[in-house]
Amino acid sequence: MKTSKLIMVRLLLILSFLIPSNKIFANQLISTEVIGKGQPMILIHGMSSSTGVWDEFVERYQDQYELHLVSIKGFGNKEIASSEHFLAQIKNEVVQYVKDNTLSKPILIGHSMGGFLGLWAAAEEPDLFGKIVSVDGVPYFPVLQMPGITPETAQPMVDGMKAQFANSDENSARATQEMIVSTMIATESKREKVVQMGIDSNPEVIGQAYGEMFLTDIREKVSEIKIPVLVFGAWAAYKNYGATKESVAAGYKSQLANIENVTFLLADEAYHFVFYDEPEWFYDNLDAFIATK
Repeated sequence: MKTSKLIMVRLLLILSFLIPSNKIFANQLISTEVIGKGQPMILIHGMSSSTGVWDEFVERYQDQYELHLVSIKGFGNKEIASSEHFLAQIKNEVVQYVKDNTLSKPILIGHSMGGFLGLWAAAEEPDLFGKIVSVDGVPYFPVLQMPGITPETAQPMVDGMKAQFANSDENSARATQEMIVSTMIATESKREKVVQMGIDSNPEVIGQAYGEMFLTDIREKVSEIKIPVLVFGAWAAYKNYGATKESVAAGYKSQLANIENVTFLLADEAYHFVFYDEPEWFYDNLDAFIATK
């Protein structure tokens, strides 16, 4: 008996050195794929998407940068993921990933939800990243469409939203995704790929994550960001609802007002997936921002 206990103690001691406790998440939500060599660049996709949204981005930059593509459970896959605070855990895991892999001042680029997570991570870890690029992701996105909304007033809406996602009918999933994606991508040839990502996603996971976007307001926190930030915005999808380029720009600027070193650029014709709809404009401005000291 004493011998078996001694062996167990030794095994636990060995494991404590091999797997430091600060690297362990009870239910890991992210995984990564690394492509290319050079300065590290972390890519985080948006809601109901997968790393496939970055395919053209990877083709363009893999010979210049070390690209770390972040995959999330339940996004573009049917994996089940449970977390009391889903978005916060993703953000924490990305931060820990950078620390565990000793990535030196990586550039973090996120689309939509991924951009929001990048801003949040930079606010909590001001010295960890080199630059942040957010593609149509802001500190509290519901305000862009519902002025005056707060996490408190959003709660009843979120409860209904989560129930709707959880009880979604698979037979109508394609029609729903096609309708949603048509408002997010102006370029028709780019839509099907993203539609399929949504169909392949886990509806309960997406429902929780989407709800948390309504309940997480970091507009005050982003004042802690000291590194350069580039935010791409889009307005064209809203012009049929009475919005103007000027009114949409004002909404973005109010969200970003607390960020000390921010550059905001508003696309002319792109919808939410700016890199699909105005690729030359997007990449030209991204290259210029990255090159800036």
